Amino acid sequence: MIRIGPTLRPALVRASAAGAPTLLSDDAAAVASPVQPAAAALAVLLLDLSIGAAAPMLAHLLAPDAPDLGRVGRVTAMLLVLLLIGAVLAGAYAPATLFRARQQVGAVLRAGVAALLVVGLAVALFGSAGDLRPIWAASAAVLLLGGLTLGRLGVARTMSGDTGRRFAQRAVIVGSGLAGTRMLRLLRQLDERSLRVVGILDDQGDTAEGLIEGVPLLGPVAQLLALVRRGVIDEVVLALPWAEERRILDMIDRLADYPVHVRLAPDLISYHFPRRVRLDLHGHAMLHVAERPISGWNSVFKRGEDLLVGGLALVLCALPMLAIALAIRLDSPGPVLFRQKRTGFNNADFEMLKFRTMHHGAAEYTIRNQATRNDPRVTRVGAILRRTSLDELPQIINVLRGQMSAVGPRPHAPGTRAGSRPFEQVVDRYAARHRVKPGLTGLAQVRGLRGETGTEEKLVRRVESDLEYIETWSVWLDLVVLLRTLIIVLRMKNAY
Repeated sequence: MIRIGPTLRPALVRASAAGAPTLLSDDAAAVASPVQPAAAALAVLLLDLSIGAAAPMLAHLLAPDAPDLGRVGRVTAMLLVLLLIGAVLAGAYAPATLFRARQQVGAVLRAGVAALLVVGLAVALFGSAGDLRPIWAASAAVLLLGGLTLGRLGVARTMSGDTGRRFAQRAVIVGSGLAGTRMLRLLRQLDERSLRVVGILDDQGDTAEGLIEGVPLLGPVAQLLALVRRGVIDEVVLALPWAEERRILDMIDRLADYPVHVRLAPDLISYHFPRRVRLDLHGHAMLHVAERPISGWNSVFKRGEDLLVGGLALVLCALPMLAIALAIRLDSPGPVLFRQKRTGFNNADFEMLKFRTMHHGAAEYTIRNQATRNDPRVTRVGAILRRTSLDELPQIINVLRGQMSAVGPRPHAPGTRAGSRPFEQVVDRYAARHRVKPGLTGLAQVRGLRGETGTEEKLVRRVESDLEYIETWSVWLDLVVLLRTLIIVLRMKNAY
């Protein structure tokens, strides 16, 4: 059933004197973000592979007739590949499955048995008699299947523990009418655990104690974007009658610029046939209408890429960064690092690090006046750093902290202007850049769209490239952008 923890309600709502709950944005920000489904699935996958590798090796120590380690290693490698393929095909890593002990144990055991049978058949047909000895093979099979069973029981217990708070995705339902109520009931009927409904939004909601079917009523729909910006929800379920087409489309259009999944609940007629409502990969009885970009396994690959690139860059650049720091201190008084507020993922501000390139008293923290060619505020060392982009090197630390990515839209300071107008007023979909983490470099930068934004046209072209990157992201695209950035830096062809 849907888990609504008692400690969640005071973090999100407070009953007013009239009994109508209102959003507490400060407290809501304290609600911890859950572990992403792809990250949880990756951890379980590594657990399965560890058990698959340990079982034959442990049997080698216990069985009196075990083959030599070389043969054990070859059989183990084949077993791991087959186990992984079988488990993926059986759906053993689907987010909803990880919450259900019976389903995931059944899936992983089917994969384990199939892997053992294929390995046994392969050894019998193409191996030698010494590759597979009865006592060792039986011991390895028992240890493998037993280990997988115990491991998955532990996973289900962990995933469902603490009312699923650490792993279930947080959702709000828009609509407290018949459609919203039936959506809640259907989720309970389906024994949904991977989605935690934290509240309901509705302009017409008026219920005793601010509860609908035991779920808090958070207030009017106008608070939806505030909830999304605070980062306290992962999914929005639109449970409005499909006859309200204009309202639904307007809401989808507004939410498309934010890093949140948007689902459309079945229309009212669908609830008369609950067994025929088709479920998605997560087990949700909903239609996907907007996805968070670079999510799922892609987010795991992206973070791995950031850690790899950031780690290598830090190792390679450690000594040059120390030399630059010394040059800055000798050139002009003041701190080595320049810290500036920038807008990052989901419109949240963070402190971006750069080497200081301006005289300490003239440093521009709000970027109301962007640096220009021959800017008198720039120091001698700073001019070299800006020309070669070496002033950006400390942002490697931002990448390793998870505040930035190696590749992504470049972060802008709040209030930055194109011509005479703030960026947000120039481009309607400017906020859509913040659906992903900002980057050290980006597609716009390697296309030469960097430096000053003296005209609105320059900003529009830059944002178009940023949105193109978000929509067409791939690991290959990141690699191309990184290589082109390296070439540009080596040619010392940059902005100021």
